Amino acid sequence: MRIVQYSSGGTTGCGVERDGARGLERAAAMPEGTEPVHVDRLLAPLTNPGKIFGSGVNYASHGDEEPGFVFPDEVVWDFIKVASAIVGPGDAIVIPPADDVIRRLPGGAAQFGEHGFAVDYEVELGVVLGSRAKNVRRDDALDYVFGYTVFNDVGARSVQFHNGQRDLAKNFDTFCPMGPCIVTKDELPDWATIRIESRVNDELRQSALAGEQLGPPPVAIEWISSVITLEPGDCLMTGTPAGCGTFMQPPRFLEPGDVVTVSASGVGELTNPVVAGTDRTN
Repeated sequence: MRIVQYSSGGTTGCGVERDGARGLERAAAMPEGTEPVHVDRLLAPLTNPGKIFGSGVNYASHGDEEPGFVFPDEVVWDFIKVASAIVGPGDAIVIPPADDVIRRLPGGAAQFGEHGFAVDYEVELGVVLGSRAKNVRRDDALDYVFGYTVFNDVGARSVQFHNGQRDLAKNFDTFCPMGPCIVTKDELPDWATIRIESRVNDELRQSALAGEQLGPPPVAIEWISSVITLEPGDCLMTGTPAGCGTFMQPPRFLEPGDVVTVSASGVGELTNPVVAGTDRTN
C-alpha cells in the first residue's frame, strides 16, 4: 500500500495511491460508490512525526570520501531532524542569505564559509515506525516498522562543521524534503535490495543499496529503542552513500536554480527546486 498526503480543493487529506496493478486491485475492492479524489498536489506523507533520527555515517563509502575520517567502533545515530524542517514533493529548498544573523561569508572562520551556508544534499531511505518500540531486539525489529519513504537530508556544511552544530545545520526550514509516499513494508519485504539515488539537474550523484548500510534498520531500532522509546510515526533516516557535493573536488554545493531528485526503488522519486531566501531581519 502506498500512503500519501495531498491537497485537494483547498483541503488536506490522506489516501492510498491507486496507480499500478496492485493499486487497481485495491480500488476494485473499495466499497461501491467510492470515488477517487482529484489531487491538486502531493504533500509530505508525514508532517508531524515526533522524532526523526539520523546517522551521519551509515555507509562506508560516505566515510571513505571524507579525508581523514575515522570510523567509529560502534553504530552511530548522532543527530535529530525536526518536523518543522519537513517539506514535500515540489516544495522549494530555501538557501538562507549568508550575511543575515548567522554570518557565513568569505574570510570568516567557518569551513566552507566562502560558499555561504554551503548547502548539500543527501539521499536517505526513511523507515517509519508503526508501533511503540522499547528495548527491541534486532531479530524482532521489523515487526515494529510500518513502511518506507525517502528523505533528502539537506544540511548547511558551513554550520555543521563549525563548532559542531550538526543539529542546527540540518534543521533550517525546508531542509527535510520527504516523500513522495510511505510504502508499507509488505510491499517491500526485502529492504536490503532497495536502491537509493540522488540527482542534481539530472546528473547522477549518489547510488547505493540499503543493504550496504553499516547499521541497517533492525540494528538501528535495537540501538535507539534501548535508549529512547520509539512511537508510531517516528522516523529513521538511515544514512547516505558517497557522492555528496561537499567532498567533490572542488566542492559542488547547491545553488538557486538547481533541481534535486532523490529516489528509492519501490518507493518513488522526490523532486525539489532550490531557491534563494530573503533577508529575515530587514
